Amino acid sequence: MQYILNAIRKSGVFIIFMFLEFIALFLVFRKNIYHETILAEASTSFTGFTNDKIAAVTNFVNLPSTNRELQEENAVLRERLIHLGIKDARSKKFTKTDSLGFQQTYTFIPAEVINNSIIKTQNYITIDKGRKDGIEKGDGIITNKGVIGIITFAGQNYSRAISLLNKDIKINARLKGEEYFGTLVWDAKDARYAQLIEIPKYIKVEKGDTIETDGKSPVFPEGLMIGTVVSKAIDNVSGELKIQVKLRQDFGNLSHAYVVTNLNKTEIKQVEKSDTIINNVQ
Repeated sequence: MQYILNAIRKSGVFIIFMFLEFIALFLVFRKNIYHETILAEASTSFTGFTNDKIAAVTNFVNLPSTNRELQEENAVLRERLIHLGIKDARSKKFTKTDSLGFQQTYTFIPAEVINNSIIKTQNYITIDKGRKDGIEKGDGIITNKGVIGIITFAGQNYSRAISLLNKDIKINARLKGEEYFGTLVWDAKDARYAQLIEIPKYIKVEKGDTIETDGKSPVFPEGLMIGTVVSKAIDNVSGELKIQVKLRQDFGNLSHAYVVTNLNKTEIKQVEKSDTIINNVQ
């Protein structure tokens, strides 16, 4: 207490001066419209600047949550597009696809990529969703740019997917606008490119043509982007075309993904098992 009183005695004159200065300024700005306007503008600018910075910090803190919400919304929109038979949401021409003809119904589950390799010959992707989220072995996995792999193991909370950058993966793919389809493989040489094989050599292929899923398997809907044609050559062994495909997705920059689940896959598998049963009977 004595310390406070001593401080007041030493600074008493200064405190009285500041008090009187405050009153003088108050009266000036209160009684003078010009000064009052300046004060209001300064106060508004300062408040706006402060609020803007606070909002920026708040938005940054809430960014992960916002991204998750956007992913969930995008997943719902993707489902609706597939159900409507729309290939590409960016296209103004909405064309009905063959997916509805195959009686395939897909759902899209948003996920985060938490581990990903690209420098091995057998690369895999780990995501933060599992069986409790409805994910099962055999589901496809994509990004907003294209196909990236297939789920090979689904744990309770996490799942593992074989990457498109794996020499053991093979998926059906086709040239956009063509009914002919082939097999997409990876030669383990460059993470930017894959190869489309088993395409007849008489098919017209041009640099820049789009490679997409063909919808003939229960894993991926028809028309999902994979990449574009870079070059072509005739395979010396098979005599068919071998097409170099530049992948649309940069695998060195994976963060968000969607797991594609075919709601009819159980029935499809049961039907396909009938081949084994028939062969055993014969």
